[in-house]
Amino acid sequence: MTTPYAPKTPKRLERSRTNKILGGVCAGVADYLNMDPTLVRVLTAILTVLTGIPIVIYIVMLLVVPEEGSQPPPGYPRVQPPASNGRSDTVWGTAGAPWEQPQNQANAPRDPEPVHEDRPGEPRL
Repeated sequence: MTTPYAPKTPKRLERSRTNKILGGVCAGVADYLNMDPTLVRVLTAILTVLTGIPIVIYIVMLLVVPEEGSQPPPGYPRVQPPASNGRSDTVWGTAGAPWEQPQNQANAPRDPEPVHEDRPGEPRL
């Protein structure tokens, strides 16, 4: 069962590979707009006869719009699994993260002596 809040993959404008006559631009636009490709082709032909502008737009889209299936679908990039203990990590090295390394008590920083302000004769630091 799908939820109404499930993320949907956005539509992409791509030239059709299977339903094409010249370059697949009209079929790709029809697929993007949920229309019949024949209707888009007829509208393109009528506008071309009347104005001539769709020829330029068609050539630009033929060069710019990618072909169907030529690019992977949009989404999150793949995440590499963490390195195992036997291999070197590119960030922390072979010893691992600082919180995973053994602590050396001899070099551990010590807390400074507390300053007591209630002693009247001592100078303040």
